[in-house]
Amino acid sequence: MSEPSSKLRIFVSSVQQDLENEPLLSTNSGCFEITFPGPGEDLNRLRVPEEAIGAVIEPSVAAELTTRQKEMVALLRQGVELTSRFCEQRFEVSRDSTSRDFKALVKHGLAVRVGAGRSTLYVLPEVT
Repeated sequence: MSEPSSKLRIFVSSVQQDLENEPLLSTNSGCFEITFPGPGEDLNRLRVPEEAIGAVIEPSVAAELTTRQKEMVALLRQGVELTSRFCEQRFEVSRDSTSRDFKALVKHGLAVRVGAGRSTLYVLPEVT
């Protein structure tokens, strides 16, 4: 079995391949601390994978969503355009329930309403 310090060296050497600057290693209260240098003032250095854009829901928002609403967001991320009728059938709920769900998703910026009346659908907001 390898010692903790050798495991740490292996980890750091594997991470360094993806970094421009070396991480800072230290200890605090008997625990290892690894500080990875950030982008400084150049935020364009941060690279976010295309598939991850819009994939994160802040914990404070997630705590307010029901399981069904989280499933609706997952469908939106898959490219499904949601309608009231689709959600009523998929989740076996009333139109009032889907209306409340859509209202919550729009309130939190997780969906955008497109159209009106019978042609209303909900999609992911545009990433700018």
